[in-house]
Amino acid sequence: MKLKQLPEDFKVREVMELDLKPKGDHGYFVMRKRNWSTEKAIRELAKVLKLNPKSFAVSGIKDKNAVTEQYVSCYGLKKETLANVKIKDIRLYFKGYSMKPIGLNSHEENVFDITVRDLSSGLNKIESFCNYYDDQRFGGIRPVTAEVGRLLVERKFEEAMRVYLTRPFDDETDEHKAFRKEIESGWGKFNPKKVPGYLTERLVVDHLSKKPEDYLGAFAKLPKQIVTLFIHSYQSKLFNEILDRYVREFCDEWFEVEYCYGKLAMTNEPLGIDLPLVGYDFELADDKVKDIVKDVLKKVKVESFQFKELPFLSSRTVMRPATVQLKGLKMSDTEDDELNDGKVKQLISFSLPSGSFATMAVKAM
Repeated sequence: MKLKQLPEDFKVREVMELDLKPKGDHGYFVMRKRNWSTEKAIRELAKVLKLNPKSFAVSGIKDKNAVTEQYVSCYGLKKETLANVKIKDIRLYFKGYSMKPIGLNSHEENVFDITVRDLSSGLNKIESFCNYYDDQRFGGIRPVTAEVGRLLVERKFEEAMRVYLTRPFDDETDEHKAFRKEIESGWGKFNPKKVPGYLTERLVVDHLSKKPEDYLGAFAKLPKQIVTLFIHSYQSKLFNEILDRYVREFCDEWFEVEYCYGKLAMTNEPLGIDLPLVGYDFELADDKVKDIVKDVLKKVKVESFQFKELPFLSSRTVMRPATVQLKGLKMSDTEDDELNDGKVKQLISFSLPSGSFATMAVKAM
């Protein structure tokens, strides 16, 4: 199976209920992008509009190698300002104003149209699957966000910064790998001119070039939605471990799917339970998952998810459904795959609640 061989193979559109007004502090628009990460697209848009990237807010981070539509808000943005913006493979559609910015995960669902390639036969039709977090949550081609989050929670700020800035991965560009190797070999000598201009890492390297040991202050220079993603990624990895253990222990039938940290036990049967994304207020419940949760968290101090240093990083416990149902699933007949000789492709369409991963649904199929 192959996903995203072409950006058009993976299309996703946010569904969000909006209560917009003729006037307000924040301008709302839909951003349709092709082959842009959300982060890079926002930075480019901020550059064109001569605005601070921190003025923008989104509900979720959308894939780069895809065609995506998502809602964006921007403090102080006017409709007429947006009208003349021209960026290759990005289209902007102004919607209205609000007094508040978009909140994280504030959209109700995502609608997907996915072409799955390199198949030997058609996919299995399913109704539900395990609600695991997939590779995108952990950095995609560079899955380091959960490790950065763990080190932040443990207050090991320099180590967290090392992981964020160094550790090149094979699928990165040669330019990115060279930058990371140079940062590692000359640790403590930070030169923002060495950072490729479109990487968010430039923000922290610029700060460290002036204050070489202020690693916490450097993290604070990143947009809030990026820094909080580190913490959320760590919580997500712990959730995956808890759910994986639950399926292996309590389900009679299951199979394995792969993700960036190994293999996860998958079942297509609804489990009917919620499991914790552990935060600072977590209390161990006396239920049948108690021993699993206790074992996964044996080296975790949950109170450390509360940050006095950067209060916006503090994360409370959230319960997440262990399984999720697909809505409106449609599957085409298979046809020859023009990109992979001797294989077939299949188009599937469905919607999922915000925060659930379509790539994991396809793996379950």
